[in-house]
Amino acid sequence: MPAKTAPKLSIRLASNLVTGRFELEAPLAKGGWWFGGAEAAKASPLAQKLMAVESVTGVKLSGATVSVTRDSYEDWHVVAKTRAGLISDFAASGKPAVVPGTPSNLPSPEKIREVVERVLETEVNPAVASHGGEIRLVDVKGTNVYVQLLGGCHGCASSTVTLKQGVERSLRDAVPQIDDIIDVTDHATGENPYHKG
Repeated sequence: MPAKTAPKLSIRLASNLVTGRFELEAPLAKGGWWFGGAEAAKASPLAQKLMAVESVTGVKLSGATVSVTRDSYEDWHVVAKTRAGLISDFAASGKPAVVPGTPSNLPSPEKIREVVERVLETEVNPAVASHGGEIRLVDVKGTNVYVQLLGGCHGCASSTVTLKQGVERSLRDAVPQIDDIIDVTDHATGENPYHKG
């Protein structure tokens, strides 16, 4: 029997700069799973292989997407190639990426919404309130979160830093399965826009 050809794969770095997303041409499995450590990864031969690589702290499998989270954002351009090779080789093997019968463990959009709203209310907004700001959850679609910056955060030159280093970190600590956190604020409007339309 001839060996399977390794599938094509696209790679992109997530907005948190520690998660690489590897998109295959075809799904590895139906459903979605988060493996946040070596013990959890026992339910997935692919996650086990990825977790065995230095600095990998989490693996998310969802259809044709494999997200690999590291404990560092340094050298992603170098390590992404080795992760991609590992994923391609595994996909070409034809082996199941997840042990059959393993239930999906990704949180529902409703659960993500509940946790994000709590984190914004109890951690994030008290911190940005000192600058007259507020971060509001607009929507959750799948595992993507949409937020709007209001008050002092709307049009603030530091809003990107606030979003990336403060809001994203807090939300991902609470819900590591989140994919993208998207700012839907029109920063060109308001009293002091730093973006000019």
